[in-house]
Order: sequence, then C-alpha cells, then structure tokens
Amino acid sequence: MNNRVVNALAAASLSALLVAGFGGMAGAADPADMVKERQQTMKKLGGGMGAVAKFVKNEGGTQEDAAKGAEAVLAVAKMDAKAVFPTGTAVGVGDSAAKPELWQNWSAAEEKWKAMQPAAMKLAEAIKGGDRAQIGQALGATSKTCGGCHEDFRVKKQ
Repeated sequence: MNNRVVNALAAASLSALLVAGFGGMAGAADPADMVKERQQTMKKLGGGMGAVAKFVKNEGGTQEDAAKGAEAVLAVAKMDAKAVFPTGTAVGVGDSAAKPELWQNWSAAEEKWKAMQPAAMKLAEAIKGGDRAQIGQALGATSKTCGGCHEDFRVKKQ
C-alpha cells in the first residue's frame, strides 16, 4: 500500500473516532430524563404487581392478566441496576426520590435489586399453576424485595 492510501485510511479512521466520541458526548442523556425513564420503569413494575394482585384478590383480573403482569415484573427485574439507577440521578435531580445512599452503598443496593429476579421468576411459575394462595405468597415475596430497597434507598412519600 502506498503512503497516500495509508494516510487517507488513517485520517478517515481518526475522523470516525472523533465523530463517534463527540457524538456520544452530545447524545448523553440528561439526568432529569434518566430519572423520568426510571420512574416509567418503576411504573411498569408497579403495574405488573398490581395486575397480579387483582387476580390474587379476585378483583377482576384474569390469570392471563396476572401472567402478563408477572412478565412485566420479570422484565424489569432482569434490567441492569446501573441502567435503572445511573450515577447522578439522586434526590434533587428532576423528581428523583433515590437517596444518595444508594450509590454510596452500591453493592448492597445492587444485591437487593438482583434479589428481585428469582422472586419474580417464582411469581411467574406460581401463576402458571393458577393457585391464588401460592401466587399470593410469591407476590408477597416479590413485594418484599421491592420494599427492602425502598426502605433503605428511597425517600419516603409524604
């Protein structure tokens, strides 16, 4: 390869890297927008839990509704905690209720987040069986994983 071709390829590669690097910075999400995304994720989780609860309480929800609710819970539980709780999205950013302690005690917070996944899997399995009592127990266990994190890392609602 002659020097002109090598130089042209090097220049093109460098340009691509610079565009990708600066483009990534320009596209960085606003922390307040990240808080809104987290809130939407939590609403999805809460909606799923609510659908299961309606079935358990025999308040009009069907087993199929409960299964879809459990799918939503499991989908959230499988998310990476760092994606849901990015640094810089604590209380004071947008409408965040996440305490700074969440990031100060990240390993504990992440452990609590990860505990939700096996609980959600058990919930989904219980729904397949159709026994409201078993589903209720699994729902309670799943809810407990959520509550443990809220207790330690979320500002209490007034």
